[in-house]
Amino acid sequence: MAKFRNAEKEEYCEFTDLSNYVFKVDFEKVLPKSFNENYDFQNITKVAEDENGRLIAGVCVLPQQVVVGECSLDTNFLGGVAVHPRHRGENLMKALINIWLEEMKGSCDISVLTGLRQRYEYFGYTPGGVQWEYMLNVHNIRHALKDTDSGKITFEPLAEAEGGFEFAAQFNNSRKVNVYRDAANADKIMVSYRQHPFAVMEKGNIIGYLITSLDRGEISELALCDYADTKRVLKAYFEFFAVEKAKVVLPEYETALHKELVSFADDWKTGPCCNFNIFNFAKVIKAYLELKNKTCRLSRGRFSAVMDNQPVTVTVDENGVTVENKADEDAVVLDKLKAQELLLTHGGRYMDVDVPEGWFPLPLFWYRVDQF
Repeated sequence: MAKFRNAEKEEYCEFTDLSNYVFKVDFEKVLPKSFNENYDFQNITKVAEDENGRLIAGVCVLPQQVVVGECSLDTNFLGGVAVHPRHRGENLMKALINIWLEEMKGSCDISVLTGLRQRYEYFGYTPGGVQWEYMLNVHNIRHALKDTDSGKITFEPLAEAEGGFEFAAQFNNSRKVNVYRDAANADKIMVSYRQHPFAVMEKGNIIGYLITSLDRGEISELALCDYADTKRVLKAYFEFFAVEKAKVVLPEYETALHKELVSFADDWKTGPCCNFNIFNFAKVIKAYLELKNKTCRLSRGRFSAVMDNQPVTVTVDENGVTVENKADEDAVVLDKLKAQELLLTHGGRYMDVDVPEGWFPLPLFWYRVDQF
């Protein structure tokens, strides 16, 4: 019978070998921010061992402090879910995730993960948030940006640009919404999932950074000191890397970047970002509705509900967003998954719930390198 417990520090190599075997990748290269011996491995990993003491499964969480405007959310990004093939079907993953979820309740505002929808709905996760993708091609650059001067803009690997990672970490941590990145570990964080970070240079100065896929066909993060330079930088990007097309991924609330991209992109679409499990509904609603009100101007109104047994009443008026931990007598009652469907997805508009137009979905978003 399997025994479930916290991992021990000296088991790092054994757990990494198990994960590599299960997923057929080298996690120390794919996720060096989490899979390295100097990280807090034993405190982020729970494992199952067999009767002989061998590790047969494990699940990790990456604790994150997420700043959303004036709010700060305690978040756990769940990942590193590995079960040895010989022990699949023994409910080891289920047991380990449930152990983590019990620990998160009361100490965590929200948990995040990526993965199959139906697999993780059993644990209370809902795919949602808002991720935008703009599709660009050489025709957009050639015609729409024909009079744009890309000037002396070039790109250097962030590791080779003097102070590059420090600049990028500081830039990220100054965003109105950010997952905190430690400058000392930025070189590991910003190459997660085989991403490639570059400094955007002009006349020897860093004016921003971007993170790309190996083939340069996707820009998963674009950060510029002045977003008025967006068109110049993207024209230079197409010229410098000789790409035929590229996709730019960004959150809904980066309005200055949207304004630039929508004016010349060939196409765009929006969809969910990750899977979310909300523990503190009032706090998450307040954080992201305040953000949405400042960036998208919410319609005024009031909404009251009991969500997963948590009473919440929200008011948007001339004074901004107010969220109270109470509910009207006739408030709608929603279980966790229905509440998250309303808050996190476009499916909420088809529910029989009276909500002021445009409030939801909440604009939750995680950049790729911040994911587990």
